[in-house]
Amino acid sequence: MVDDFFHNNIRRARERAGLSQTELAECLGVVRSTINDLECGRTNLFNKNIPAIARRLGISVEELLCGAPPEQLLEDPFTRTERENALRKDLEGRISTLQEQLDTEKRISHNLQTSLDSLTRSHNFLLDQLRKEQ
Repeated sequence: MVDDFFHNNIRRARERAGLSQTELAECLGVVRSTINDLECGRTNLFNKNIPAIARRLGISVEELLCGAPPEQLLEDPFTRTERENALRKDLEGRISTLQEQLDTEKRISHNLQTSLDSLTRSHNFLLDQLRKEQ
């Protein structure tokens, strides 16, 4: 399950620490659904809560996300490659989502500009009509 690699590591780290989602959430001052969303992959890995979660669990951010301390990650080329691929896939997915959002915003902006242009033309036409009547 490479897609959920990092998110599953967060869940496993929490479980190893013997904490429920609710307990971890309470320690961090967030709601349980924040932890659930992070573990299920519905929340960005570049989340402000990641360092706090790692501190609360007594591990490094690398260990939280990758399931092993940094030294071990560097020593094992297979594990490092697997993690790099998982991170690349996660980042590509986020870039794709951002691109879709950007495209949507561009369409909205274009539609708003078209509406503004139309309103401006109507406004100018009505002003011309008023001037002619005077």
